[in-house]
Amino acid sequence: MVTWKDKRQRNITEHITCTHIVCILLALLVLPALYNFTPWEAYRNFFYFSVVLSATIALNITLYLIKKLTLKSEPYLPYLGELLIICILLPLTLSLAVAFPATKFLLLIPVIIAATTWGKKVGVAVAAFSSCVVLISDLFPILRPFSPQAFQVDLVNTGVIVLAGWFIGGLTDIETETRNSLIHLANTDGLTGLYNHRYFQEELRRRLTEAEKTGRPLSLIMMDIDYFKFYNDAFGHQKGDQVLATIGRILARLVKEPSFAARYGGEEFVVVMPGADREAARELDEQIKREVAGFPFEGAENLPAGRMTISSGIACYPGDGTTARELVRVADDALYRAKYGRKTHLYFSVVDELRAFSHSEKELFNSLKTLLTIINARDRYTFGHSERVAGYAVALAERMGLPPEHVSLLQCGAYLHDIGKVEIPPEILNKPGKLDQNEWEMIKNHPDWGGNIVRPLTLLSAIVPLIRHHHENYDGTGYPDGLAGEDIPLFARILRIVDSFDAMTTDRPYKAAKTPREACMVLKQEAGKMFDPHLVELFTEIIMKQEVIIRS
Repeated sequence: MVTWKDKRQRNITEHITCTHIVCILLALLVLPALYNFTPWEAYRNFFYFSVVLSATIALNITLYLIKKLTLKSEPYLPYLGELLIICILLPLTLSLAVAFPATKFLLLIPVIIAATTWGKKVGVAVAAFSSCVVLISDLFPILRPFSPQAFQVDLVNTGVIVLAGWFIGGLTDIETETRNSLIHLANTDGLTGLYNHRYFQEELRRRLTEAEKTGRPLSLIMMDIDYFKFYNDAFGHQKGDQVLATIGRILARLVKEPSFAARYGGEEFVVVMPGADREAARELDEQIKREVAGFPFEGAENLPAGRMTISSGIACYPGDGTTARELVRVADDALYRAKYGRKTHLYFSVVDELRAFSHSEKELFNSLKTLLTIINARDRYTFGHSERVAGYAVALAERMGLPPEHVSLLQCGAYLHDIGKVEIPPEILNKPGKLDQNEWEMIKNHPDWGGNIVRPLTLLSAIVPLIRHHHENYDGTGYPDGLAGEDIPLFARILRIVDSFDAMTTDRPYKAAKTPREACMVLKQEAGKMFDPHLVELFTEIIMKQEVIIRS
């Protein structure tokens, strides 16, 4: 496949070669002057001129063939060819210019080559050196007497040669700098400073080809930031961008050549490690994870682990695949297993199914979803609590034989039952010790606040009683209204049981989690007091028989 870089080099090669040919043809104008000598001198001069001219033509043809044949496979060889022709052609053209003053313009050939290949500094240096040799040969003549007129003409000629080296070399420097900047922009992710997805794909294929030729291994690490969507929604996209940029800097510091890191897309990163086996990849992977987990990202203390974490998957050539597509697929599968080793939970999978909102309610619905994300991000100890409670509630409702539409409403209400906690400061939600009286009173208000938040959505009006009364006790000692027995809505009675079960089986800073069997014993002890006895019996049977199906 011919790239724009190859096309550029070919165009430059053709232009330089044409310039060389023109200069060589112009050198033929000196032939009549060769016969202004004796026959022996004329023959000698013609032979000398022919040798130099033939060598010049041969070098140009050789250089052109090297560039045409090796441009794609070995990009550095054309530059070696340029260096070769400079080293040989410069002395030849200098000797020809000294011997035959009319051919001094041939010095433009090595100057043009140097300026177009290495830029202004080298071009001016070659022009200056050539000019000095010519002027010195004029001041200290060997082949002919000193001529002031010829010296003046050579001053002008050498000035033009130096100017050509400076001008052409300057244009080359500008073009090279622009090209390098464009290549950098084309290959680099603007946010993280790492390579981008396009560069990763192309370079991975190239490195795999090298690995196949050398027989060396190659490892690929795919990484994904855990809970990044929720961090982004809770703290804003600017904070999320800061996280991505910081992780990009961490990767740039830890990943050493010949390995490289790239942003695969979104919150995903990749590391390609030529010559590294699985163990080396695992060591680097663990080092990156430690660095990310130890960095003080703003708001990371509200995430489930109390810090920013990443999940990763590793694939190795040739064991896991021999093509780029195979390695990426294997690494992606490994990443998925690492990230979602447990049942996948989605926050809004149920809520998003309720699309029949009026135009005026859609904005409020989107705000409600954002509030739910904020709650889960702020309360580290109940992160995922709503998903688990929804799963338990669905299992109990299906065991009771409730209609599917009621099961869906119950599941939606379980997702939203703690939405009133958005009004509670995070320091109270995450307080490791016992709450004081004022803090407890604030906590007790969250069912009422949650009902008020959801009430304007007419489509969700059926779950308002569930949200408001999910902390009512069966004996009337609960809050906020002190309802008892059958006066407590059915959905709220279901949620009271499953909510308490999940709280008991989840670790908290002030108490260890109970086993499911221990939690079931507590439910039975409190049946008739806190919980509906009939529902407790059904739910404990489900748990004891391990029939719970968590739905996402």
